[in-house]
Amino acid sequence: MPKVSTCSSRSAKLRSFVQEFGEKVFSTDGKIFYCKLCGVKVTAEKRFTVQQHCKTFKHGKCLSRLSTKDSRQSLLFKNSSTNSSSSSSSSSSSSSSSPSPSPSSTNNGSEFSKDLCQWMVSSNIPLEKLHNQHFRQFLETYTSHPIPSESTLRKNYLSTCYEDMLNKIRTSVADNKIWVSLDETSDVDGRYIANVIVGTLKQDQPGERFLLDCEVLERANHSTIAVLFDNSMKLLWPNGIQRNNVLLLVTDAAPYMKKAAKGLRILYPKMVHITCLAHALHRVAEEVRGHFPDVDRLVSNGKKIFIKAPLRVQKFKQEAPLLPLPPQPVVTRWGTWLDAVAYYCENYTAIEKMFNGFDSSESTSIKAVKDLFSTTLAQNLAYIKSNFCSISGAITRLEFVGTELCDALDTVKSIENELNRTRGEISDRIKTKIESVLHRNAGYSTLCKIADILSGKLATFEDDTELSPNDLTFFKYAPVTSCDVERSFSKYKTILSDNRRSFKFENLKMHVVINCNCNSEN
Repeated sequence: MPKVSTCSSRSAKLRSFVQEFGEKVFSTDGKIFYCKLCGVKVTAEKRFTVQQHCKTFKHGKCLSRLSTKDSRQSLLFKNSSTNSSSSSSSSSSSSSSSPSPSPSSTNNGSEFSKDLCQWMVSSNIPLEKLHNQHFRQFLETYTSHPIPSESTLRKNYLSTCYEDMLNKIRTSVADNKIWVSLDETSDVDGRYIANVIVGTLKQDQPGERFLLDCEVLERANHSTIAVLFDNSMKLLWPNGIQRNNVLLLVTDAAPYMKKAAKGLRILYPKMVHITCLAHALHRVAEEVRGHFPDVDRLVSNGKKIFIKAPLRVQKFKQEAPLLPLPPQPVVTRWGTWLDAVAYYCENYTAIEKMFNGFDSSESTSIKAVKDLFSTTLAQNLAYIKSNFCSISGAITRLEFVGTELCDALDTVKSIENELNRTRGEISDRIKTKIESVLHRNAGYSTLCKIADILSGKLATFEDDTELSPNDLTFFKYAPVTSCDVERSFSKYKTILSDNRRSFKFENLKMHVVINCNCNSEN
């Protein structure tokens, strides 16, 4: 007697279970018996194991939810039939439009869980919110799906969403020419965090940009940066790094970054390294700040006067309702100190009257500001605003996404020319500073030559890179700042908030990569 195939008999048994317990509830591919409502695999070696699953509380709750949905659909069907002008036409239209169970409720539940995980991470909603009973009830009511737990999403779906994001980046980059920007910072836990941004270089439009990698460095030096760069390229091109497609590297001006870039040029012969030009102008602004200590004390103490002082804020608004409160610049935010100087210069009379009306005994900051008004403060404010405050506007223009290379470099050159026209002993030092900053930026002169060629100016391109004439055309929208990586650090710190400090770094990395790329303005 011929043997009956074990596989075929199991497949037939599983199909019989599907017919017995309902095709709307269970499904099978011949090997796995799957509960559509609960979103889990069910042991189906024997009939009673399926019955045991049907008696579970979770399955009963899901079945009840399905019955409620079916009753709503029946009511909708009945109402549409009643309101039809013709009973025959209404029956035909209602039968054709009678909704069958939606794909989201009958398809594999893992797709719903994956999409839920993707949505929550990209929206920066902590997965722990799934423990909130009201949130769960809302999702269950309006999605007709069993809601997985936080640990289920984190263990089973977070890595899948991360891999999908990496595959999206790889597909977008593919064989395109690219630019890379990387930088490091320290987080609240004292770790050295390095982010790697990649973007495509296109000849006719600004390319896309992505956060490719986020890693912890043992220490911040040239060797760890070089290893991070090469590992990121392996992550981008797992089947083999396309070294000739890396045309531009943008970093800050730290010595170890320059040293790392110099070593990487051996492996990436076409790569031009430029240090961030917005940061370069900020260093010039810091030089200005260093030469005017009285103005710096005004800006520093001016913002302290109104911190945690609601009565002073109220008095300020009553006496000057149309005047905004004094700005609160942060030294690390490019150009904000110069913006504060412009504010005090434009509103000097009103601010002096306001501050002199405060009681000096209330705060040391008030006393310090009052003392400053008796010095040459007004003259210094006027000198800075008329000669150096344009630096802040130039930094803002450089931060725009999608600026053409020629326009960005024209912005830097116009500031350089403007500073060269200033007069005075201090201005001579500022001229020396900007000349020094740009001269030490080796990639700046290379990009200036490329911009001259792209703008039709006669220029001889002599450089130690192996760039071909066709490669030069991809620099039309090349970035000259590291603003994208700075923005990724801001999102990193937003995700790692004070009430979310229990992240394992591997999970934190996946959260940051998914969130940054889902919300990037490509």
